[in-house]
Formats: sequence, C-alpha cells, structure tokens
Amino acid sequence: MASKAFIVMGRILKAGYEELFFCVFMSIAWWIGTILILPAAPVTLAMHKIANRIANYKRVDRGFYWEAFWQYKGRGWLLYLVHLLLPATIWLNVWFYSQGGASWMRIIGIAWLWILLLVLMLLQYLFPLFWQQDEPDLKLVIRNAFLLAVRHPLYTLLMLLFQIVWLVLSLALTLPIILLTPAVMAIGANFALTGILQEMDLAPQPPVITK
Repeated sequence: MASKAFIVMGRILKAGYEELFFCVFMSIAWWIGTILILPAAPVTLAMHKIANRIANYKRVDRGFYWEAFWQYKGRGWLLYLVHLLLPATIWLNVWFYSQGGASWMRIIGIAWLWILLLVLMLLQYLFPLFWQQDEPDLKLVIRNAFLLAVRHPLYTLLMLLFQIVWLVLSLALTLPIILLTPAVMAIGANFALTGILQEMDLAPQPPVITK
C-alpha cells in the first residue's frame, strides 16, 4: 500500500490541474464560508461532495455543489465540529502534560501526541466517507475512518504527510492557500479514501484511456 500512496498523490495533482477553475471557485467559497462562520460546515460538505465525485471519476458541476450545500445541515455541522474540536482538545492535553515537570506527565504527554497523530490520520477520511456512503451515517463514518487508519497506517500516514507538505508549500507561496489549498486538500482526502477502497473493489478504478 505504500507504493499505492505515491500513485494516489499523482492522481491528486492531476485532478487538481484538470479541475483548476472549479478548485479556485470551491476554495474561495470555502474561505468566505469559514470567515462568515454560519456557512462553514455547508461549504466544507459541498466541497467534499465535489471532491468525492472527482475521486470516483464522476461528472462534476456547480449543480452538485449547491445541492450538497443545502443537504444534511445538521449532520454536516456535527461532522465539522468533530473535525475541528477533536484535534484541538487532544492538542490541549498534549500541551498541558508537556508543561509538567514530572517525568510521568511527560510520558502521558507523549501518549497524547501519538493519539493526536492517529486522530489526524483518521480525520482525513471523515468527510470522504460521509459522501462515499449511499446514506450518510455519522457513527459508521467515524467507525470506518478509525478502521481504515488502523488497518492501513503507513498508507494513511503518507497521505497525511502529503497533505501537510502541500499545506506548508501553500503557506510559503501565499497565493495557493487562498485559491487552491482547501479544494486540493479535499480532493486529496477523497482520493486517499478511494485509493484504499479500490484495493477492496469498493471504488471504481481510473478510466482506461484508449488511443
């Protein structure tokens, strides 16, 4: 699965290039929604809907985006808050125990740091799994995200590192963080999911281009 991760990374970059203008639209919409707060969850959910269709090699247009924007508002906000608050809460535990002078507190702090890594690994599957299901179910989403992260740790870690590298490069270059990064990271998370599911024959393989 490690080699599959690098193949999937190439697919992400290719998809981002092919859907460049859609990525710009979704990224700007995501930033506006996040700044305004109230649309934050809907724009995130809608962006992942499009990203999931791209990762499953389905047609995309803005009709699918706006349809997803108005769907599942309650469950969308629950998923968004889990995505936001869970790592923040764990990081607070890491910070608290790392400040302690006693060695046992530092050991607990290191344990929480490993938990944070696991949580970051599984979080990248949450929104993609939400749309991959025929009928979104939050309990099933969280359960399956945990199982995928645990059963495919190296693959999941490599995909997480890809996301982190992309984020760091975007911050360094400034402009991509606004115009591309939210959408490309959503596409990356969805391709990460379908990359695993393809090995289980649960997601379509890339279309074969015949000359």
